Amino acid sequence: MSNFDLKRLAELTAPEQTFLSIFLSGPHSAVELEKKFDKLRHVLKSTEANKGELEHFDANVKTVAEYLKKNPLQTGSLCILACQAINFFQAIALPEPINDVIRIDSSPYIRPLAELYDDYENVAVVVADNEKVRIFLVSANVTGTAEVIKGNIKNHVKVGGWSQKRYERRRDKQLLHYAREITDALLKLDRDDKYRHILLVGSKEILNIVHQNMPKDLQNKLIEKNLDLSKGEGSVNHDIMTLLSDEELHFQQDYWEHIRAEYLRGGLAVVGLDDVLQAAQEERVEKMVVSRAFHPQIKRCQSCHTLNKGEVGACTACGSTLLFKVSVINEILDMLLKSGAEFHFADSIPELEEVGGIAALVRYAGFAAP
Repeated sequence: MSNFDLKRLAELTAPEQTFLSIFLSGPHSAVELEKKFDKLRHVLKSTEANKGELEHFDANVKTVAEYLKKNPLQTGSLCILACQAINFFQAIALPEPINDVIRIDSSPYIRPLAELYDDYENVAVVVADNEKVRIFLVSANVTGTAEVIKGNIKNHVKVGGWSQKRYERRRDKQLLHYAREITDALLKLDRDDKYRHILLVGSKEILNIVHQNMPKDLQNKLIEKNLDLSKGEGSVNHDIMTLLSDEELHFQQDYWEHIRAEYLRGGLAVVGLDDVLQAAQEERVEKMVVSRAFHPQIKRCQSCHTLNKGEVGACTACGSTLLFKVSVINEILDMLLKSGAEFHFADSIPELEEVGGIAALVRYAGFAAP
């Protein structure tokens, strides 16, 4: 998932509701697109205040139609973001099916992209024994090209006396050189393609020596597993994918447990939509976890862009009645990306659902209103 810059997309803003975001689950969705555009066009015609937005909508639709005519969607899923008001257009091929979505707003709808970004964060996999090591990147079920480093580390032998000590010293040097080669390759890989974790599998001796010779920042990313590499590459790769899937579930649970423990001791954590939204608006969020099934909406003022909670009929800040519903999570994601905070989507954590489906670690405590 390196064909878009999520932070840059979060920073894009346009005048009024002139940004068109489209997610197509497949070729059949592209066929139905014109009918959906017609429905949106009728809605935009319904009020005089939207006349300018209708013109922008038609300009965006024309750009999208021209793109799809030249590049028909024949397979897979696609995201299209268009805003002629700021001369922006981007088409993004997606690695897996998503729900059909069309949104008109003053900024791109990035939540589906953020979920995919979270799913497809890189994991470096190191498969090592005494003979060789394979190092490759995995993004969800997509595996990159492997780099192979030869080891040729001889097994321990019992020759006795001075000869055995000399043999063991030479072997230790080979192991150290091998470990440093692996570490150098991981550091280069991290510079070229950032990864969240390192899954280190193989013989216990190699795992230990590699771990000991890694810098602290790489050690903090380590997941170590002792796998039987004699089963063959195909079987080992299958075991690795199973491990990665299990580790992702454990990671989500650990992420939530960290926030939960901090909240229970009265520390730097908040739970529930209102408190997380406020912390995000104040740029206090450090890490957020949200349930994939949580899709709340909020009313944004078209005049002053204030987010209004609850079923209000007029903006609480300026009194305007020009309010429209937007995705709260999308709004929060924009804020987190701009402030450099982390976010993760959880598949099924009952405890998280019970506190509102969203929680976060914060950088410092908020200030109570006087």
